[in-house]
Amino acid sequence: MTRTIEVYIVNKEVITRTALEGRPLAAAGEVHYCSVKEISKTEKVISEKAKAALKLVEELAAEKNLRCRVVDVASLKGKIKAKLRGVKATPTIIVGSNRLIGVPKKEDFEPLLEQ
Repeated sequence: MTRTIEVYIVNKEVITRTALEGRPLAAAGEVHYCSVKEISKTEKVISEKAKAALKLVEELAAEKNLRCRVVDVASLKGKIKAKLRGVKATPTIIVGSNRLIGVPKKEDFEPLLEQ
């Protein structure tokens, strides 16, 4: 019986807002914006499909007393792990040597845990 379920997702960083930081300089009657820089506020976001896959895996892992390992393929480490495991789409769930791409139904997923 498999003891670990791996879930590969993308945790994208999106810009939520931008702003200008600093003060413009006034020299010889002209205003210069050379000391002003644009900053961006970002937030990490996962897709609805990835949320559904995570919820399903977490529920089943709790029921069956299994470990759940989440791999973020947006990170360098996650990209390398995904490449080594042959993951090309997200969300992907790996149970032992079985792979499910997308969000499976609970009844399709449970038999894989018994193998």
